[in-house]
Amino acid sequence: MTLARPAAVLLILVIATAAGCRPGGPPRTPDARLGALWSSFLGRYVRPSGAVVDPLRDGQVSSEAQSYALVRAVWMRDRATFRRVLAWTEAHLDRPDGLRSWLWDPATGRVRDANTATDGDIEIAWALALASIVFDEPAYATRAATLVRAIRTQTGIPVGDAWFPSAGNWARRERIVNLSYFYPYAFAWFARLDPQGRWEEATAVGYRLLARSLASDPGALPVDFNIVSPDGELSALPEGHMLGRTFSFDSIRIVWRVDLACRLQADRRACELAATLARRLDGILARDGRFVTSYDASGRPLTRETSLSFPAAFLPAMTRVVPERARQWRDTDLGDDALDVLMRADDRYYDANWAWFGLAAADGFIERRTPALGALRAPAR
Repeated sequence: MTLARPAAVLLILVIATAAGCRPGGPPRTPDARLGALWSSFLGRYVRPSGAVVDPLRDGQVSSEAQSYALVRAVWMRDRATFRRVLAWTEAHLDRPDGLRSWLWDPATGRVRDANTATDGDIEIAWALALASIVFDEPAYATRAATLVRAIRTQTGIPVGDAWFPSAGNWARRERIVNLSYFYPYAFAWFARLDPQGRWEEATAVGYRLLARSLASDPGALPVDFNIVSPDGELSALPEGHMLGRTFSFDSIRIVWRVDLACRLQADRRACELAATLARRLDGILARDGRFVTSYDASGRPLTRETSLSFPAAFLPAMTRVVPERARQWRDTDLGDDALDVLMRADDRYYDANWAWFGLAAADGFIERRTPALGALRAPAR
């Protein structure tokens, strides 16, 4: 089924197809490559209703999936997809407290788990803020501000004299955080939308927690979930806890996010953390010859499985810090032939997202397509 989209985006997709006839055709240009990946993603994972589905999870819909589609639609200037995905999200995932339920089940047509995932809420709020400028819709900024305040009041936990978002509404009592839910570049926008929210303090806490997660060992990696004490010390979840204690699909996003903060904000803390992580990951690759999908906190591999999402998420930082490694990936894991295989698959939702995110950040596309914070018109309360 052909999906309606603006003429400009359609033109990009036509150019993408023409410029990247595969196999054996000429290399795609960077923007055409992103257009082709977006077109493939829309056709395989975004339903006409606006639900973004993961076939490997029986077509269930998460707030994270919706949020990724929203922010990518902004960067692709795809207003029609943004509106469609946002309408579905607000109709099916909205909660009375202003947050979003994290999981919806197509089998029942209902929310399967009404708890929240703070990463999805943060990404949705930031996408709304960006969209208010890109699509000239000031009402989106008002909706973003409402969600930002809900994130602070419903998930925030005190850390020292400051605060930090917990992993969700359910995580406050145990003080569970997920450091891949730290979006320093988005928090700068949230400070504008929620001036009394002390988001600058939350940003400082996030950087301190990340630094501590790397300090235990020269090869230490940040794990998916941690417990943070009231004075800001990190500790591991108890053995046998249902949440992840490994460096895996969640925590690979930390590398991408601190690198993007370096690129968008030139924040020294972000640039140094991204460089440290890139060098440690390059050391793992030199040692093992590949990335697997799970490591313990010391960098010891725990599985044999691999995923394209890993080099994709690391590509922007590697491009700045270990450029020869990034060039190698562009010829192999993230080359046009590998991307063609990805775009023909119907069961690689996560890889399809992160291949796009990795290339878009590494090629400067996200920097060019992210409006200046100064253009944000903060809504009056």
